[in-house]
Parts: sequence; C-alpha cells; structure tokens
Amino acid sequence: MDIIKNIFKNKINVLSFFVAFLGAFMLFPNYFEAYVMPLPLSKDLWMSLDPSWGIALNYVKLKNLTWGTDVAFTYGPLAHFCTRIGWGENRLSFLFFDLFMFVNYFMLFLLSIKKSQNKWITILAIASVCIIFPLYIGAGSVLILMAILVFWIRMSLDNPKPIYYLFQISIITLLFFIKFNTGLIAFPLFISGIACNLLTNNGKKPLLIFYAILPIILIAIGAIILNVALLPYIKSGFELISGYNDVMFLENQIKGSYLLVVLISVFLTAILILNIYSKKKKDWIKMATVLFLFGTTVFVLYKQAFVRGDIGHINDFFRFIPLIIVSNLDLHLNFKSIYTKIAFLFILLIPFYFLFIKQDNQIEIKAKFPKSDFINGFKIFTPTSGMFLNKNDSQLPATVLEKIGYKTVDIYPWNIHLLLENKLNYLPRPVLQSYTVYTPYLEQLDFNHYNSTKAPEFVIYDFVSIDGRYPLFDESKVNLALCKNYQVAELFDFDGRKIILFQKKKDFKPITFEKTKEYAMLLNSPLVPKKDVYYEIGIYNSLLGKIVSVYQYAPEIRLEIKLKNGNLMDYRTSKLLLETGLYSDIFINDTNNFKTFFDSKNDNQEIKYFNFKPLKPMLFKNKIRITEYKIKQ
Repeated sequence: MDIIKNIFKNKINVLSFFVAFLGAFMLFPNYFEAYVMPLPLSKDLWMSLDPSWGIALNYVKLKNLTWGTDVAFTYGPLAHFCTRIGWGENRLSFLFFDLFMFVNYFMLFLLSIKKSQNKWITILAIASVCIIFPLYIGAGSVLILMAILVFWIRMSLDNPKPIYYLFQISIITLLFFIKFNTGLIAFPLFISGIACNLLTNNGKKPLLIFYAILPIILIAIGAIILNVALLPYIKSGFELISGYNDVMFLENQIKGSYLLVVLISVFLTAILILNIYSKKKKDWIKMATVLFLFGTTVFVLYKQAFVRGDIGHINDFFRFIPLIIVSNLDLHLNFKSIYTKIAFLFILLIPFYFLFIKQDNQIEIKAKFPKSDFINGFKIFTPTSGMFLNKNDSQLPATVLEKIGYKTVDIYPWNIHLLLENKLNYLPRPVLQSYTVYTPYLEQLDFNHYNSTKAPEFVIYDFVSIDGRYPLFDESKVNLALCKNYQVAELFDFDGRKIILFQKKKDFKPITFEKTKEYAMLLNSPLVPKKDVYYEIGIYNSLLGKIVSVYQYAPEIRLEIKLKNGNLMDYRTSKLLLETGLYSDIFINDTNNFKTFFDSKNDNQEIKYFNFKPLKPMLFKNKIRITEYKIKQ
C-alpha cells in the first residue's frame, strides 16, 4: 500500500510540476519589446493620447527629469515594464522582470496544486488563467503583481518563511515605482499579513518587524537610483488617484457587465466564507485577514474597471479575476460540499462567456507557445531598436518647424507623439497631458512651470478635451499663462484641424493672484464672471455623496455656460476641477476662437453666467464657496 501511495504521490508531483511549468511558459511574453510606430492621422485626437504618454515616460528618463517634481503622472520610472517600450532602457531589465514573473507564476501554480485537496478544480482554475490572459498585458501587469502579492501573503500566514517575504517585498518595491496607485494598495495588504502573524505569534516578532520596515528602506534606496523625489512623488500619486475617481468615469459601455461582476463577487465571497468557516480550527484573526485580502483585491479590480467604465477596462476585470481566484487559496483548496464545487466551476465559466461569447474576443492559446520573437528581440535589442518614428505622415508645416528650430516646445493638450515624430526639443510640463490635471495641486505644478523661466519657448496648441469637458478649464491657469505671456506665431492647418503655434513674449511677466473676496452661494445658483477675475469654486459632498464616491465614482457635476445670446452650453466637470479654478467672461468654442483672444478685435461670445449643476443634488451640500482673485501681472 505504501508503494502504491508513493507512486501516486510522485505522479501528482510530476503533474503539479508539469502544469505549473506549462502555465508559466504560456504566460511568458512572446515578444520582447513594443515597437513605437508613427501614428496614423486621425480626426479623433484622443487616438494619440495613450501612445503619447507611453513614449513620454521614456523620454523624461532620457532627459534625467526628477519624478514627483519635474514629472507627475500615474506611472513611475519603472513604467516600461508595463508599456514594454525599450527606448533608452537596458534589455537585461526586461529579461530579469520577465524571469521574475515566470518564477512567480510557476510557484503560484505549483504550490496551489500541491496544497489543494481538490487538485483538478485548482488545475481548471489555473487553466482558465492561462487561456484568458491576453498576449499583451500592458497596464494589467500591476494587477497581476497585486494578485501574486496576495498569494505570497497567504502562504506566509501558514508558514512565515523568509522566501515568502522576499517575494512580497520585491513586489511591493516594484509596484511603488511602476504605478503608484497599485503600489499604495500593496502596502496595507502586506502590513495586514505582518499584523496577523504578530497577533497570532506566528513567527519571530523581531524578524516580522524587520520585514515590515525593509520595503521602506528599499524604496528610499530605489528613489535615489531612479531619480525620484519621494514626498512629491507620493503627494502627486495621491492627487492623481483622487482626481481620477472624481472626473474620469464614463457610463458603463457594456450592458450587463455590472450584473456579472456582482454575481461573481457575491458567489466568491460566499464560497470563501464557507470554505474558511468549515475548517476545524477557527483562527478568527487569520480568517479576517484572508477576507480582507480577497475583498481588497476584488474591490481594486472592480474600481479599475468601472470607474473608467470603457470596454477595455471592463474586459480587464474578467481577464484577471481568474488569477485573483487562484491567488486567494482558500477559494479553491478545500471544498466540503458538491454545491460549492459546482458554484465555483460556474464562476470560472462567466469570464469565458463574457469575453469570448458576449464580447467575441479571440482565444489565443496557440500564439502563446512560440517564444522565438522574444529570443530574437533580446538578441537584437538596442535602446533604439524599437523606434520607428520616421518616416511618417505627421510632418508639421515647414514654416512651423523653421520657427521652432531646436528651441524648447510643449504641446497642448496631449499629442506628445507629434513632437517626437517631428524631432522637436520637447520640454514637458510636470503633468504631461492636460486631461490628467484634475486637482488644484496638479494644476499648480503645471502653472508654476509656465509661470517661470522654465516655460517653453513655443507651444503647439489645440483647443480640445475628452469626456465632454470644457477645454479651457482642463488647465485653467496654464491657459491663462498662455493668454498673458505668449503670442500667436502662426495659425496653421494640420490633419483638417486649426492649430496655434504660440511663442513666449520677450517681456515675460509672472502672473499673481490677489485674493479680493470670499462668499457663499446656494448650489445651482448662477455665477456672473467678471473680466480679469479668477474664481475658485468649493463644492462639498454630503455624507451619502462621500459613500457613493468610495464604492463607485464621484457624483457627477455639470458645468452650464449661459451665453448672452441665449445659448446654453453644457459640459462635464468635477468637484476637484472646480477647486482648481476658472476664469473668462468670454466663451471659446474652438482653436480658431481661442486665437481671437490675441487679436485686436475679439469675436467670441460673451458669457452671461456659469452654473454648477449636480445630477443628484442629494449627494451634495446646499451651499458652495466662491473665492475671487484679481489676476495681476
């Protein structure tokens, strides 16, 4: 009998190793770097938005700019592990990261199967991960690292081995410098595991405390190496998180998706509670920690998908929920009831239904096996091997290029790609693209840049925004700086659009704001703007509004602009955008209208009043605060 058991046990070990290796191999990239290609001309300017920030993150490192002060963005100095853009990078950094991910996948799968009392169910869960994962992960890499972090935390709750903490600390440090918002979430997850072991006397306390401190030490060292100003980096990271939740949401673009998310979340929670409660030994602190780990990761995945609410982000929830399931071991290691097994397998089928039947995505199993492109890419890699920006169809007029020469230039609102395609001397403002400047702190970073000797000599300007916002108020103070300290060098046509080339005035004078008045108004009351007055608007959520902001996104506010000719214009805004401020008694409709600000005769329409209208008034307090400033120069 013992011989038979050993043979069976060895077969299981071989099977576990084979499945784990196969799964990790499938998830290993089948390409080495992402090529940077010229952008096709498009009437939809938003098409240049993502490619522009992707390449800009490499550019700012080549310019040796400091993260947190010179640059403030949602991604950090290790963002290339998500974008896979190799411009200026070392090929060994990509290789080591990919091998690190391979080892994590392999260990996650191997240990999950070995620990499982329902091995075939665990193997099916792993198979669903490997089948559903897309070939190009991109920003999803941070979600994967978060899920793997939870796995290592859970392993350390059973046995606080140093190797388990080594993986945790490595992941936390990586996340902090790849994308701060996910790195921020990683810390409470990590500390919850440490706290659980301290409270339950599971491990040596001095060693556990050392583990808790070590990530902070490594991050401090990493900040020096990666040219990061830690406090500003953290501050801007918090601002970007709060601002994103406040204004970057869309209406759910996939009908029925929210219901499926609720169904998955409820069933998984019920299964998890049943599984951990069925254990003979009731360790309540450990049980609470397991529930916290699971609940936090699912909530983060949900917020990532449904704040933005577009097709790509929503699909990500269903792409990565199987990995969340596998990483939370208590969901699949031990089933006591046939009904929970059936429920679990039913949940595994939902992402397949959503992605491959309802959304008609393609299953990409065969394409995940060849790794020749990765090997060849590694062999031929240079810091510029992926750059194919020239020749392109995005050449600016010769007169524009001649005027700019090699002098510094920025672009508004976001098409950084255009500057690099034209080989211009791009000088970025700290928050690289206007759509991201959605809090007073971030607005001030860019304004300080433009209100100083650091301001670029030229600005290529297009009056446009996203999500139905009024472009002038995406960066109100930067637009004001352009009006006061720049002149029109040229108005030109590009891809069927009117574009302004601004040049800095020789008699540059910094702008100041002199506070003149502060008063309260009732919400939904008209504000009549005055010339050369800057207004900061304070709108306050009710308690219910604050609760809604946490589980969904910030309650929506509309900006109504009533013109003296009777026309009523309607735009999206947010509480934080209004706090950044606004100005102007003149309504601007497009880039050509913006140019008339600089003409001797202004043909824009006068504004009768602004109105700040919440779609759900019960989510806001009745009064708002108005602070007026005299614009001086």
